[in-house]
Amino acid sequence: MKTYNLFFFLLFLSCFAYAQQLPLNSQYIYNPLVINPSFAGISESSSIVLMNRNQWAGFVDDQILTTSVSAHHALNNQKHGVGALLFSDRTGAINIHGLDLMYSFKFPVFLDYNFSLGISANLYQYLFDDSDFNTAMYDPLISGQVHKKINFDSNFGFLFYDDFLFLGGSVVNLVQSKVLDNELTQPNQFARNFYFFGGYSFSDTESKIDFEQSFLLKKTQFTDFQYDINLKTIFSDIFWLGAGYRSNKEVVGLFGFNYDRFSIIYSIDYNYGDIGNYSGASHEFSLVYYFRNGSNINWQKNRILFERF
Repeated sequence: MKTYNLFFFLLFLSCFAYAQQLPLNSQYIYNPLVINPSFAGISESSSIVLMNRNQWAGFVDDQILTTSVSAHHALNNQKHGVGALLFSDRTGAINIHGLDLMYSFKFPVFLDYNFSLGISANLYQYLFDDSDFNTAMYDPLISGQVHKKINFDSNFGFLFYDDFLFLGGSVVNLVQSKVLDNELTQPNQFARNFYFFGGYSFSDTESKIDFEQSFLLKKTQFTDFQYDINLKTIFSDIFWLGAGYRSNKEVVGLFGFNYDRFSIIYSIDYNYGDIGNYSGASHEFSLVYYFRNGSNINWQKNRILFERF
């Protein structure tokens, strides 16, 4: 059904250029390529990740869905890395389809610490179908048309890491390409997004229980910082449980397990703020395949994305 009330429509217009225009996800701690190109080729085994997310179930009649496929591979003894991300993000009347091609270069700094620099070239198709809005009164901005535009942009990231500790940052939408060719008086471009992502891990060899803690700071040029805090516990390199908290009054639960060359990950987000009164939880599912010629997967090393080369 195509039913959006006037309040939601006006809210969308007021935030058209300022809101985060990138797909949301909770599993960046397992697939950090989605926020930082310097992670391309960072792990021992190459991987392919298929992800599907259903955001805020029940908030609107049309589902808010994000689907993506990503992959990365290390070259030349992990000193170079390449990656790609193909995604489709549907948010009611707005659809964004994108392709990100990534490259990273890594070099030792001191002791066991290394530094990675990454950059990506991005191709987006932005589609806005204003016929999906039904308003209570006439609005001249609604013409019943489908607006499309192909956009080019770029991301940049860095990563400082060793076997147990990592800290990185990235800037997404460096170019700030124009979203649509129209006559809106408000700024009409992709907003720059800034991410600062870090964490550490430690292991108990006797109990075979490992812990990983991470944080994410994120903002746009028009909004204040938001933060995520995550904690993951791994049991015998077979399965793990995780929990997270976001500053927008959202809690996250995660579960995953390894089998042969596959990992399966599920997460659920619940918002206990104002939006939680109108929406259900968000559900995210990922299937990961690891490939490495001539050997089995070493989960102890592959689990830690920031191992040294």
